[in-house]
Formats: sequence, structure tokens, C-alpha cells
Amino acid sequence: MSISFERNNAQVFYENLIGVTPEDLLSKDKEFRSHTLTSEEVVGLGRALKEDAKNLFYNGVLSFAEGIDSAFKRRFSWSTVKLYYSIYYLVRASLASKGIAILRCKSMFRLTLQVGESPFATGNKKYNTTHEGTISHYKDLFGNSDVLLSNVIEEQDAYQWMMNAREVVNYKSSAFLEPDCLDIWDIFSRSINDGTFSELLEKLEIDPYLLCFQEEYAVIAIPMKRLQQTASDLQKAGIIPCLNKERVGVIREVIGYDERGLHIFPSVLMARI
Repeated sequence: MSISFERNNAQVFYENLIGVTPEDLLSKDKEFRSHTLTSEEVVGLGRALKEDAKNLFYNGVLSFAEGIDSAFKRRFSWSTVKLYYSIYYLVRASLASKGIAILRCKSMFRLTLQVGESPFATGNKKYNTTHEGTISHYKDLFGNSDVLLSNVIEEQDAYQWMMNAREVVNYKSSAFLEPDCLDIWDIFSRSINDGTFSELLEKLEIDPYLLCFQEEYAVIAIPMKRLQQTASDLQKAGIIPCLNKERVGVIREVIGYDERGLHIFPSVLMARI
């Protein structure tokens, strides 16, 4: 069976730049690490990052929509996973919009969009995996400026807390908990029962970064704030609006935007190009 797929533009661009294929990348580790960007290469990589930012933002918003739809249907385990994934995609979209390419060669490297720059990684094993490596690079660069990293939940930063919630579902439970749910879903479960979930989502969207640090709201509040931040990052980079009519249609259908009377993220989900 043949499966056709497209990889991130920045990864493909850089591999082509140093003349390697995905199959021989690991054997060309020295070439991968040592290449420095020229002014012409910066322009090409910048175009690749812009396309990646658009695609990753779509992935993040769609994952968020799938998470909220699953919550409406009381499939809270899957919702936890999808909301975590939305954060990963949105963080990566923000990095791309800021001129930071995340590249893989055994570990996760970051490459800044500037002449003379080379891929950078640490020897820390937490940078080896795609998700933790990406988020670790992000925190290294923006740990002092991201409001979501200005406070903690149970002594964990917001991204680590979401990662742990996802790991409880995926790796630390023998089975999904449905029809029950983790305690972090109790308030949302009650709001779904009494028909106020849509209103609670609106409340979280306008919340001034208070509820996202409260455990009972965090599982949705954190990805909502991350989505707002990433939309702002892309807009500042001149990339918004980046969702075309077809993608907006998919997201609205998945989340049940019209039939559920939702009003969240109108600047994103009402976009038409």
C-alpha cells in the first residue's frame, strides 16, 4: 500500500539545502549541524516557515475543535488528548511565525531565521521527543514572555500540566474512564448536563488569564489561551487570515458551531477567504 503525505516545509527545505534524503539524514548528522544559513537561504526558509505556520495553526484549531466536540459528547478521555495536541500544534505555529524552525535529526533542533545561524540543540534528553522537545525549545526562548508560563498549576507550568493530563489518559490508565471522567473535567461535565457548556466556553475565552491556572478549568482554559496567543502571533507576522473557506467549514462542522450556538473565536471561525 502506498501512502502519499507531505512533511513540514521547513524540514524538507533544510534537508534539500544540505543535500540529504530522509533515509540518509541520520548518517549526515555532521552536515546537518554545521550548515550556516546564507541570505538567500533565509528567504527560502522564511517562505517555508510561513506555510508551516498556516498549516500548523489549522492543525491546532481543528484539534481544539475535535476536543470540544468530544467534550460535548462526554468523551472526556479523547477530549483531553486532542486538547493537548492542539497546544503542541499551536506552539509550533507560533514558533514558525516568529522565524524559528523546529527540525528533527535524532533530537529536536531549532534554527533561527537569520544569516549565519545553524541548527541548535542541547544534550538534554527531554529534547529528543517531538512534543517535549518542541515545547522545551519554546520555553527556552519565550519562558519569560508567555503569560501561560507566568504561574503554575500544582507546581507545574501550564504546558507540563497538560502533557501530564494527556499521559494519564494515554499511558497511565488501563482503559478510558468513560462514562466517568478525570476530576479535572467535573465542572465541564456538570455544565454539559445542565446545558451551560457553551456559556462556560465564552467565559473562558474572555477570562484574563486567571482560570487557566485553576485546575478545575485548566484543561480547556489553557488551550483556549494558547489559541488566542498563536492567532495574535500569526497576525503580527502578517499571516492571518490563514484559514481558507474550506478549512473554516471543516472546523465549524466538527465543533458543531452553528447547531450548538457557539460564539467563540469569531475572528478565526467566521473567516472567509
